[in-house]
Parts: sequence; structure tokens; C-alpha cells
Amino acid sequence: MKLQVALDLTEPSVAVDIARRLCSAGAVDIVEAGTPLIKAAGIFIVSALKVACPNVEIMADLKTMDVGALEARLAINAGANIISVLGAAANETISEFINEARRLGGKPLIDMISVKDPAARIKELLSAGLRPDYVGLHLGIDVQRSRGLTVEDLISEAVNIKNNYGLAVAIAGGINEEVAPKIRGTNIDVVVVGRAITQSTDPVAAAKNIRRLLGID
Repeated sequence: MKLQVALDLTEPSVAVDIARRLCSAGAVDIVEAGTPLIKAAGIFIVSALKVACPNVEIMADLKTMDVGALEARLAINAGANIISVLGAAANETISEFINEARRLGGKPLIDMISVKDPAARIKELLSAGLRPDYVGLHLGIDVQRSRGLTVEDLISEAVNIKNNYGLAVAIAGGINEEVAPKIRGTNIDVVVVGRAITQSTDPVAAAKNIRRLLGID
């Protein structure tokens, strides 16, 4: 299991500073350039994070919906190791994205945010020969509020998908110190934490505590 920090911030200097502190302390395994951060700062924020954290993987949360090869190429050339395409995108876009990511040595992640039946969509993609390195199960804030879905639902879905399809899974959405112990002992590959780390008065201490609660350290 790996801990990924989601830098869903809009101020590049703040994001880079938090990333540098977390990486220097060995508190995270993956640093994510969140979608708001990429939109605010441009794709070159990925390069800045790679310089700040040369020894961890950088994830670019592109949430690509079209021009799959182009967006994959932009992010990987900027230094990203893991990149995301939406499961709601057309199969053609996902295919272009995966192929270009693999050609350049990157790891594609299919993000199932807004997909009503992630398991059915995964089965469809695999049948089409589209196999990502990761499936991202993302419980968006708006969905949490409107549909009453819980993080526990997300954990159960992730474990089932990993067991049934043999795919590495990453989960995100509302994970904090209270939720982390519920994930401990599962075979989930990546746990993505945002605000519980980035909005903490001491991000390093918060990340280390979540690692401990997850059973990583």
C-alpha cells in the first residue's frame, strides 16, 4: 500500500513547498498534481514537483476526456509517472491515452469518477483490450453530498474490483485519520489523501500519522 498526497491547490508555490516538505520527511510515496493545480499553474507544475520530489512518483491528475495521446504526452514529458484518463471517456480516447503513456514509460490510471457502475465499465474496457496500470475509484465531494455514498462503500468496491479483475486500485475522496484504520489490512494499492494533509497545520505530521493508521509504517 502506498500513500498519495493530492495537491488540489491553486497556488503553485504553496503546493511545491508542501510537496518538498513531505518528500524530504519520507511521508508520502506519490505526489499528485491535482486537477485544480494543473489548471491554475499549467502542466509545468508537474516538472516543478518532480524537481522538489525526485525520489517519489509524480501523478498528474489530468482527468483526460479527449485527445488522449496528446495529454498523456504533455504530462509524461513534463515528468509525470502516473497519469489519469476518465473512465467516462470514449474507448478510442482511452486507447490512445494508454498506448501513448506506455510508449513513453508512464503508468495510465482510469479514473471512474462519475461512472455509475465502475465494475461494469471495467469489464467493458478489459473486453476491448484496454487494461490500465491502475483503476481510480474517486468519491467526488458533490456525489458524497447528493447520493449519500460513504467511504466504506468506496473501500468495498475497490477490494471487489481488485479481487475480481486483478487490477491495481487507488481510492480517493474524504480519506482522513478516522477513515484510514478502515483501510488498514486491505489489499488496496494506493490511498489518496488531500485536505487531511494539505490543510493540516503540520502536513508532515498528518501524513505520517495517516501512514501509521494505514499500517504502511
